[in-house]
Amino acid sequence: MRILFATMQYGRGYTQGTERYLSILTNGLREAGCETTILGGDPDGRGEQTELGAVVSRSPRVLHYPSGGWMAVRGLPAEQVLPLLKQLRPDVLHVANPAHIGLGIVEAGQRLRIPVVATVMDYWWVCPKQTLRHFQRGVCDAKVGYRECVRCIADERDESLRRKLANLPVLGAAVLPTVYFARWRSRGVPADEIDRWRNRQTWIAHAMRAADAVICPSRTAREIVAARFDGPRIVSIPYGLEPHWFASRADRSRSSGPMDPANLTIGYAGALAPHKGVHLILDAVGRLRWKQTRVRIAGSGEDAYVGKLQSLAAGMRVEFVGRVAPEDMPAFMRTCDVMIVPSLWPENLPIAVLEACAAGVPVLASRVGGIVEVLDEPNMTFEAGSSAALAERLSGWASAPISAPQGKVCTAAEMVQHTLALYRELV
Repeated sequence: MRILFATMQYGRGYTQGTERYLSILTNGLREAGCETTILGGDPDGRGEQTELGAVVSRSPRVLHYPSGGWMAVRGLPAEQVLPLLKQLRPDVLHVANPAHIGLGIVEAGQRLRIPVVATVMDYWWVCPKQTLRHFQRGVCDAKVGYRECVRCIADERDESLRRKLANLPVLGAAVLPTVYFARWRSRGVPADEIDRWRNRQTWIAHAMRAADAVICPSRTAREIVAARFDGPRIVSIPYGLEPHWFASRADRSRSSGPMDPANLTIGYAGALAPHKGVHLILDAVGRLRWKQTRVRIAGSGEDAYVGKLQSLAAGMRVEFVGRVAPEDMPAFMRTCDVMIVPSLWPENLPIAVLEACAAGVPVLASRVGGIVEVLDEPNMTFEAGSSAALAERLSGWASAPISAPQGKVCTAAEMVQHTLALYRELV
């Protein structure tokens, strides 16, 4: 069976959650005898490829898909994608993350009667920022118009004028869309793509009628995203982890006494981005005045946010270890007494939580989205966005440590098996 994947980015050093998911899935599918090809975008312009279908790597087989920027809704029209699909002749087209590339390829697959599957990796489907983080109201319900979305996007910009306009409801809603749309047109974004962006939720829901199945790793993804789709079959397939995670489970029994904060090592692993809430860890440790506590932060991100974290870490025992390769992550987690996942957005099914559970490392996490589907121990979660709540939970945990949760974590083999079974039903 030939499986063609399409995703926002792949190869060329991209190492976020979607890339991890695709790496695990394609490796398993190839072991099962399938032929896999990944059409991957390059939103940061890291590679030299610019043409649709240009070879990025041969093993695994990765071809270039032109990025349309974060405003892409359809991206390349179906007519431009059809020749490549006819050449590759996939049995199944699987869209993993359409941000920056859009859904034009879904229409192309439908025209050729190729079964189309999509995985809900994040909230791009209902939020152009992908995170559902509203700049004034916390988690957004995704029931807002495009003018509100533009204000929310503008608030994240570094330019002070745009940020000021974002916080002026009437004036910002009137002026900012004109500013952004004019800029997009100057950068070559077609007028019809801007029209789609104005009505992106409606357009996306209509486009997804062409899909045969939508995979949701969590109940949260099903409730927030898939419930809006009228047509495709909705399937629950959680993320799965490689065998080495389960082989390396730490032998950590429930402690009989409190832990000295001076001997405690706190860990974080993931993207260094504002919506991930990494700053809350440093705020909480600072509130507790645990200056001798060791904090190990693994991951990379934008310079501005990383600089903020480094400033917060002044005077504390904080180590920024950079990106840790997936195969080295179990060893990293074993150096930590507790992992913290302080997300500010309604996480789908965060791999970091699954990894900690599989490795036997206790984890404290925000009480949001898919996290609470994995962590059913109330004393292991805290109010999202509150460093005070995290500090309280962390202090309580150190006083009476709770061992790692024993929740069900799927294996990579199980994820591949269920996904392949779905493909076979559709072909």
